[in-house]
Amino acid sequence: MRFFFDSESGLASMLQNIRNNIQGTAAKVIIAIIVVPFALFGIDSLFTSSGPAAAAVVNGEKISEAELQQAISLQKRRLLGMMGDQIDPAMLDDAILRKPALNTLIKQQLLLQAAKDEGIEVSDQQLNATIAAMPQFQEDGRFSQERYQQVLRLQGYSGSFFKQLLKSDLTIQQLSTAVAGSAFISDAELSRSVGLLYESRDYHYIDIPLANYSKNVSVSDKEIADYYANNVESFLTDEQVRFSYIELTEEQFFEPVSEDQVLAEYQRLVDTNNAQIEREAAHILLDITDDRSREQAFEQLEKVRSDINAGTDFAEAAKQVSVDAGSAASGGVLGFTSGDSFPAEFEETLSGLNVGDVSPVVETEAGLHLIKLLSIRKPELPSLDEARLQITEQLRAQKAQPRLVGAVDTLKDLVFNAESLAMPAKEMALEVKQGDWLSKSSDEGLFAYQAVKEAAFNAELRSQGLNSDVIELAPDRYVVIHIEEHKAPQVQDLENVRNDIQSILSENKAESAALSKAEELQLALSSGERVEDVAKKHDLKWNAIVDGKRSDIAVEAAIRNQAFAMPRPEASASISTLRKSNGDCAVVQLFDVRYGNLAALNADIVQEAEKSAYRNKSSQEFSAYFNSLWESAEIKIN
Repeated sequence: MRFFFDSESGLASMLQNIRNNIQGTAAKVIIAIIVVPFALFGIDSLFTSSGPAAAAVVNGEKISEAELQQAISLQKRRLLGMMGDQIDPAMLDDAILRKPALNTLIKQQLLLQAAKDEGIEVSDQQLNATIAAMPQFQEDGRFSQERYQQVLRLQGYSGSFFKQLLKSDLTIQQLSTAVAGSAFISDAELSRSVGLLYESRDYHYIDIPLANYSKNVSVSDKEIADYYANNVESFLTDEQVRFSYIELTEEQFFEPVSEDQVLAEYQRLVDTNNAQIEREAAHILLDITDDRSREQAFEQLEKVRSDINAGTDFAEAAKQVSVDAGSAASGGVLGFTSGDSFPAEFEETLSGLNVGDVSPVVETEAGLHLIKLLSIRKPELPSLDEARLQITEQLRAQKAQPRLVGAVDTLKDLVFNAESLAMPAKEMALEVKQGDWLSKSSDEGLFAYQAVKEAAFNAELRSQGLNSDVIELAPDRYVVIHIEEHKAPQVQDLENVRNDIQSILSENKAESAALSKAEELQLALSSGERVEDVAKKHDLKWNAIVDGKRSDIAVEAAIRNQAFAMPRPEASASISTLRKSNGDCAVVQLFDVRYGNLAALNADIVQEAEKSAYRNKSSQEFSAYFNSLWESAEIKIN
């Protein structure tokens, strides 16, 4: 591979993502490694050209700078949708988003090129059938054009954009299916997989509770004083700051909305609603194949249409004749469309039908159709009284937004050279508000926004008495701050932290005592003493696990993981000590290890083991395939 940019970390991350997500069917693979990145960064950039400037070139195909900016913009929109007002504006910095966005576009380009080289294509028929079958676009088990458009609007996608995305997804899914389908599991590989997956072990363990030692620990004043002296930097007060601020919000620029304005906007909604007619379609499809010519398909559909006109039920005819597996079983029903869900020839014919009419034979890329218009509907529109409040708020926001933007620009100019916030506030008739003392660990008030916190503790702003930049908290809320007072971290008096230090030392001593006891028990077991005798001698509980499995939730995870991580015992039992996350200790004595026996498993377990082994092998095959594509690719990043 010839590559002109250091992307080792990006490649490693990408391949790890493939390995992490390929544990399932080919469709799951694609959803995990293709659909998600496409949704994050967009895909139409792979199909459009915005000029000669290229951010990268993949095997001779350009990814333009404009396309990259579009991907970055989509990533910003996704982040804002996830985090809303709580987002740190620094996360939306183009410089931060640029590299991951570009890496994703490169990976997508590479996979699409591979699919094209293999002659993999997705027909419009497949695309439309997939959309119609997607549960998120269905209501009462049937495709809903209204819901389809609503979901796309919420994601910020147009119908054509989503179809491009889905078509590419399906294309790469077919590529992945072909690669994963080449995986083969030998009997030896299956046996090894079963051996590890269904391995069983016999072991004993003794628990050593931390509580047995915590109650007997004593800490002297000298130990506390010494710990304080040696760790004085651990006992500093939090750095604190108090600042003043000016806030600009959209609400500050709201103006009254007249009744005439409300009525005009409602009429616009009525007009828009009247234009949003949706038609429910059903069809009977015959494709053209080696066994069926166009003329034969046409003649067959003409006969079907004649039978329907004579009284044959359209739905029954669809079940019997249509080759569209996605709709035939439901009588050919495709759901509602507003005019852009199906091929142009299909939509044009449908729009000319009356409810209940069956069209003449229509030809599209998918084949020949008979089309029936089942029903027509328009979106429900609330009454004027029901919509009045929402319309009023919308109109107020529309008027206020430009004024807010102008005010933000003015504020930026005024605070740039001002010694405080007093002058900008006076010029703009705004209030200077005073904040309380806040520390770096605080997340209350404006400190819920990381950008405000960073400005409040900015040493340059503090030392030079400067105002901060105007900070965007949300599209309708901005703030600028001025640091008024600052408290540097101070060493706390010993008496204020004495109890904390005593707790630390007590816990350390107890953990040390518990670990020493575990090591003592390990030595006793290694010398040949029996576990029950050792436990009884030290007044501790012990447990015996026979034929223990990795999945045995009756045994504490820490103990189970330790037992299965220990080496297979040779002449004598293997013994090890562990410290648990809660401070308790344990000594584990492993006696025997038995690998899973394929012949001893029932048919259901064998079948599941085969599936698991196949998924793992498919993962390896796909990773190796993608790695070979990457290694042989010529990628240039400008």
